[in-house]
Amino acid sequence: MKRVLQVFGEPLSNGGQESFIMNMYRNIDKTNIQFDFFTPFYCDNEKLVNEINSYGGNVYEGKGEFESKDRKKYFINNLKNFLKDNKYEIIHIHSGSIFALAYGSKIARKSGAKKVIVHSHCGGFKNLKYRIIKILSIPYLLRYPTNYYACSELAAEWKFPKKIIKEKKYTILKNAIDTNKLYFDKEVREKTRKELNISDKFVVGHIGRFSLQKNHDFLIDIFNEIQKKKDNSVLALIGVGELQEQIKEKIQTLGLNNKVLMLNLRSDIQELLNAMDVFILPSFFEGLPVVGVEAQATGLQVFTSTGVTKELPIEELSYYYTLESGSEEWAKNILDEYKKIERKNTTELIKESGYEVKIAAKRMEDLYML
Repeated sequence: MKRVLQVFGEPLSNGGQESFIMNMYRNIDKTNIQFDFFTPFYCDNEKLVNEINSYGGNVYEGKGEFESKDRKKYFINNLKNFLKDNKYEIIHIHSGSIFALAYGSKIARKSGAKKVIVHSHCGGFKNLKYRIIKILSIPYLLRYPTNYYACSELAAEWKFPKKIIKEKKYTILKNAIDTNKLYFDKEVREKTRKELNISDKFVVGHIGRFSLQKNHDFLIDIFNEIQKKKDNSVLALIGVGELQEQIKEKIQTLGLNNKVLMLNLRSDIQELLNAMDVFILPSFFEGLPVVGVEAQATGLQVFTSTGVTKELPIEELSYYYTLESGSEEWAKNILDEYKKIERKNTTELIKESGYEVKIAAKRMEDLYML
């Protein structure tokens, strides 16, 4: 049996990276492959830890302060110290940070790992800081990783050197989901809407960490315009994060308290997605959002920004708008397009697009075994 260390460049919480790797972990053959998880920072998801432990995996925390200006130092020192005492043949590094992928791959190779995988899950802000870090990362990313994975073409191009992209030395691993657990179910929809007291409401939904990337500020503006046109509208927000209190203040300022459900972290994602009528994802950037795939698996239309790669699995349920077009235009388009599509079971479409988790997990397992 091969034991793989999953290294995260951020705290272990409930984000897209964790969702992806847990979907893989649940479905791999654990007699062949076993996972351990490491973050140089902290894990604030007890349920995640318990599930990993139940499969025979371990979670290791470096206890670094992610919010500190010294977080790069915490990342380097805590990962180095951990790998001094814990040896792995395969190390798989996940991060939204090019620095974490580049320097993490160096530390991993220096520790003696034979296979070092860097995995890009997202894009980012194309500013001067990004350009400098990407240039500085090139020598590291050309020398130390043995494998390059990405959730989409956009994510690969964002993180990896041009030489890797030009020579097609990377592998796309789709953010697959379990279609046995995520599908459209009218009975589940009616039951969940009744429990949340929204049976007669037009439910706008979003799942994501309250962070700058997810652009909740603009999401609230869009919903504000929607509820002006459709008085029975409510907004369901699932997630936690550093900007949550700021967004609560904006909701209060706009007088939307009675129209916004702040549902925090939830495990009943299947039920909540079924309860929604539309799903909005106005992120500044994404690689390929797992939540977008999950939403479409339940037959939801996904309205997203052009900062998200145009690789969502079901074309007829995917709508891309520029952030510059403004909240009023987004609201109008959402309400217009919602009327044109009848919600249906999309399981076969998800499978045909290559987003079925059992197929994706087997492929990852085969790549580890090479």
